[in-house]
Amino acid sequence: MKNYKNILAYIFSKTGCIHPFRLSRILALAEVLSLKERGSRLTDLKYNYSIGVFYIEGLKEIIESDECFVKHEGDPATRRQGCIEYRCKSPIVIDEETRSILDKAIKEASKLDDFELNKLIVENPLFKKLIEEQ
Repeated sequence: MKNYKNILAYIFSKTGCIHPFRLSRILALAEVLSLKERGSRLTDLKYNYSIGVFYIEGLKEIIESDECFVKHEGDPATRRQGCIEYRCKSPIVIDEETRSILDKAIKEASKLDDFELNKLIVENPLFKKLIEEQ
């Protein structure tokens, strides 16, 4: 499967500092788009689903194990959400087909708030297929 670091780095390079929730939704949307367009997934990450929400198993550990991903804590007093950004200058190596799918997912996600984005994914029949195949 694809190099997770490069896929995540590419998403962060396009979105800037984003919350892990949003990152996981963009990644899931890209997986659904990949299934639709290519008939295969971008990654072999495991999605754990529970009535209307999901999380990606191991995503937190992937991010925390690499110093290129920098976590910024939120501040509830100022309603500032925490976020993660990619800070390394090394080139992001990703094939054109994957880049195209990620760009589509990022563009679609940018039009939606977190609730709408989550709903778009969990109600997609291809996402349900993705969950069932694991």
